[in-house]
Amino acid sequence: MRPAKIRLVARVARFTLLGGALCLLAQSGPRDAYRAAYKSWREADPALERDAGTAGEALAPRAAKAADAAAAYGAARIAFLRDLSGRQSESLQWLREAEVQPLPDLSPAPDLIRFTNREISGVSTSVAVFAKDPDRAIQQLRQAFEREQAALEALRTAVTDRQKAEDKANKAAMAAEQARGKALEQYPFVASALAQSATLMTQEAAAWAAYYPALAEASRLALTTPAPPVQSAPVAGDLSRAVEPAEPPRPPSITPLPLSRYVGVWAYQAGSKFFGPEPEFVDVAVHEENGHASGTFYARFKLPPGSKDDPVLRFTFAGDFTATRIQTFPLETGDDVKGTIDLIPGGPFNVLEVNFNTEVKPGKIHQGDVLMVKQ
Repeated sequence: MRPAKIRLVARVARFTLLGGALCLLAQSGPRDAYRAAYKSWREADPALERDAGTAGEALAPRAAKAADAAAAYGAARIAFLRDLSGRQSESLQWLREAEVQPLPDLSPAPDLIRFTNREISGVSTSVAVFAKDPDRAIQQLRQAFEREQAALEALRTAVTDRQKAEDKANKAAMAAEQARGKALEQYPFVASALAQSATLMTQEAAAWAAYYPALAEASRLALTTPAPPVQSAPVAGDLSRAVEPAEPPRPPSITPLPLSRYVGVWAYQAGSKFFGPEPEFVDVAVHEENGHASGTFYARFKLPPGSKDDPVLRFTFAGDFTATRIQTFPLETGDDVKGTIDLIPGGPFNVLEVNFNTEVKPGKIHQGDVLMVKQ
C-alpha cells in the first residue's frame, strides 16, 4: 500500500475513534470530584430542613456546615463544566481542520487496464505465431514473450486490486467526511448547553449561599416570637386611652417547609426542564392568607406545526395548605374545566415544580409539568 494511502486510512481511523474519545471526556477527574462533593453535601445533614421548625439557634452551625458543603459542590461542578467546555473547544478545532478528501487518482485504473489488455493481446498473438517454429532462437524469443505475457497479466491483477482498495478507501473517506459534517452541526448546540449549564450552576451556588443563612434565621425566629403585649383596661369615660385589641399571633406554618417555598410569583425560564408540551412562557402566582392558598396560572405552549389546538392555558386554583411537602389544589379554567395542580418545592429554595392535570377537552392542553424559578 502506498504511503499516501496509509495516511488516508490512518486519518479515517482517527476520525472513527473521535466518538469514543468524546464519550470519555465525561469520565475525567473533575466529574468524580463534583460527584463526591455532591454526595458529601447531601449526606452531611439530611434532617436539616426537617429540624428547622424546632432547633432554634442550634440550627445555625448545622446550616453553616451545609452551606460550606453546598459551596464546595458548586465550585466542583462549575470547574467540571468549564473543563468539559474547554475540551469540547479543542475537539471542535480538530474537527474543523480534519477534512477527509479522497486521494487524487494520478494513474486511473481503467486506463492502465486497457493498456495491459492491449499489450497482453499483442504478446499473445506473437506467442501463437512462433509456437510451432523449430528454430532454437525463435523458441527462446517465444519464451520471452510468454514471460512478458505473465508479467502483464500480473500487472493487470495488481491494477484491479488497487482499484478495489482505492474504491473502499474513497467510500470510507466520504463516510468520514459526512460524519464530520454532522458532528460540526451539533457542536454549537453542545457549546450552548454547556455555557447555559455553567451560568445556571453559578446562579444555583449563589442561591444556596443565601438559602442556608435564611433557614437558620427562620429557625431562630420561630422559637423567639415575642408574646403579644398586655392590654390595659381603658378608664371609663376616657376614650383616648382605649386600645384596639392586638391581632393574635399567627400560628406557625402547617407545611413542613416554609411557606415561602410555595408562595410568590414564579416563571418558566427557557432551557429549564419540562414534561409534556414545551412551554413558550409560564407565569404562576401563589398567595396565602391564614393558611389558605389562592393562585393563578397563565401559559402559552409551543405546538407542532399544523396543530389547531389552543396554545394558551389559563386557570385559577385555591385550597388550604396541608402538612405535606407536595401541595395539591383543585383548579378551574374559564370554560368550567376542572382539574388539579401540584406545587412541589425543588432542591434550590427558589425552584418550584408545577404539575397540572385537567379534564380532557378537544383542542385544549390538559396536562404538563414545568420547573419554575421564583421572581
